[in-house]
Amino acid sequence: MECVFHDRRFLITGAASGIGCATAHLLAERGARLRLWDLQEEPLQALARELNAEAQVVDVVSLQQIDDALAGVEGLSGVVHSAGILRTGLFEEIPLEEHLRQIEVNLSATVQLIYRLLPLLKETRGSLILLGSSSAFYGPPEFNTYGATKAAVLNLAQSLRVEWEGNGVHLGVVCPMFVGSPMLNETNRQAKLVQRFGMTHTPEEVARAVVKGIERRRFMIYPSWKPRILEWISHEFYYFGHRLMRWNWR
Repeated sequence: MECVFHDRRFLITGAASGIGCATAHLLAERGARLRLWDLQEEPLQALARELNAEAQVVDVVSLQQIDDALAGVEGLSGVVHSAGILRTGLFEEIPLEEHLRQIEVNLSATVQLIYRLLPLLKETRGSLILLGSSSAFYGPPEFNTYGATKAAVLNLAQSLRVEWEGNGVHLGVVCPMFVGSPMLNETNRQAKLVQRFGMTHTPEEVARAVVKGIERRRFMIYPSWKPRILEWISHEFYYFGHRLMRWNWR
């Protein structure tokens, strides 16, 4: 792994907690030089001091803040885009502004971040890892707009994977199930599917999958066999997808 990570520059968004934080620890252990982005300044600065990393308070929704944070950046070998938000609940019970905010953070910000990062990653033939979700395979109830944004991220990545053939950039999408991170707060854990299945992955498990995915330059990245099986079912038994989801949720 040393040749992949040692003394290489990596950017992690959403680095202050959850998957982003766990990934930062693993990359630091492997000798990577880290640039960490998040909106939570105190935990971000604490993590940066712990890992001897650069910390920048950046709202990925703001193109201006992205441009300011990337000014002068060179030699970027990889990006793990972990920033995202989740609001579970029945569609009509979630305020409209929270639906729109999920689209803004999870999808729109991803598009503009990719647009700005692509020239930098072309120079190094680096890796771009996007945080997807098993909810992209078949939309789960109570994860309505969140699942839609993750399906869009996966679809976008599939398109770019074809378009980027030959440019040297490695694109990967990690697709976990329920992760025991701050994103699944007390409100979000009330979703029936979470109550039924519990936490499927730890942030550390997802981080290990991300690191292995970068090392092996994989496109689809799974933290375990469970989301892999879900994707297979969604393709091979699509006709039964609605019945299966309905049975598990009801």
